[in-house]
Amino acid sequence: MSRAKRSKRAVPSPPRGGLRVIAPTGAVEETALDHPARWTRPHVRTLVVASGKGGVGKSNLAANLSVALGEQGARVLLVDADFAQANLDLLLGVHPRFDIQHLLAGEKTPEEIVVQGPRNVRLVPAASGVPDLAELDDVRREIVVRALSQLEPGSDLVLIDTASGVGRSVLSLCLAADDVVVVTTPEMPSYSDAYGLIKLLQQQGIQRPPHLLVNMAGSAEEAEETAHRIRLVARRFLRLDVDSWGHVPFDPSVVRAVRRQEPVVSVYPQSPASLAYRALAARLWQPPQPDPSPEAESAPERLEA
Repeated sequence: MSRAKRSKRAVPSPPRGGLRVIAPTGAVEETALDHPARWTRPHVRTLVVASGKGGVGKSNLAANLSVALGEQGARVLLVDADFAQANLDLLLGVHPRFDIQHLLAGEKTPEEIVVQGPRNVRLVPAASGVPDLAELDDVRREIVVRALSQLEPGSDLVLIDTASGVGRSVLSLCLAADDVVVVTTPEMPSYSDAYGLIKLLQQQGIQRPPHLLVNMAGSAEEAEETAHRIRLVARRFLRLDVDSWGHVPFDPSVVRAVRRQEPVVSVYPQSPASLAYRALAARLWQPPQPDPSPEAESAPERLEA
């Protein structure tokens, strides 16, 4: 795109209360608040699901956790932030006509690319097989951020599934989130890369320590041992307390659900993985209790003979 064209389509400053993105740098600032990658926080709680490497079940976690939250009444905006290799639409069994590439091209509005998923889940779909979207420049990241800000009303929680690894877009999303959960498996390369991601996030100035979830664990003991190793190393070398959000057991039902292009919590609701997803959802979301009716409080007592 020429400079003349880019200036005509320049993205205006985000509205007050929205997100604003500045590309991260490798330098570590004295305080997290001064970090150049800091975004202003959205008014809706944002949870980012990340991993140091692929193949750990991160997207399955994001999709099924969203549906489990929706079952509890939460209105979830699920964002497929693996912009070049979409897969959340397949895991949810939806068929979007438009996706993030149409938004970036100016062909569609944010509302036009959103797809209604199972329960109370709305999906912002990514593109598939578009290498140019693997790493967005500052202008295109700004467009995406503004789009999410526009879609936040009507949502109780924004859940973002990032690409695997430690790309600039992944780091920016993690630094902007209220909570980051790093997904790993008990395999040594996986939890080694998970620790690497945690270390990099600390160097970039993340405000709140990330959380840890062990996926595809053979047993609770194996998951606990894996989490303990990562937490111990993070505490010793990074002086960072990483709390554990538990684990999801290895479950063949997850593979069967993927083949059916349905969330496992929907098609196999009593499977071990489904129960784990629901337990995590219950930890993250508590339905608001209705306020007592003022009329009921002020109504006089009736005396009956």
